[in-house]
Amino acid sequence: MAPATWMLANRLGLYAEQISRTGEPQGNFPQAFTHLALISAAFNLDRALG
Repeated sequence: MAPATWMLANRLGLYAEQISRTGEPQGNFPQAFTHLALISAAFNLDRALG
């Protein structure tokens, strides 16, 4: 799932508020919750997989 999520980031690694059906970013670029979720998922996967 992570690589599919990473594909939604733009060339600067930012995630838009909304993604169009074609994958184009739309709207603003709020980052705090997106990055927190990505870091949390990576941390939990690392801990679960040892």
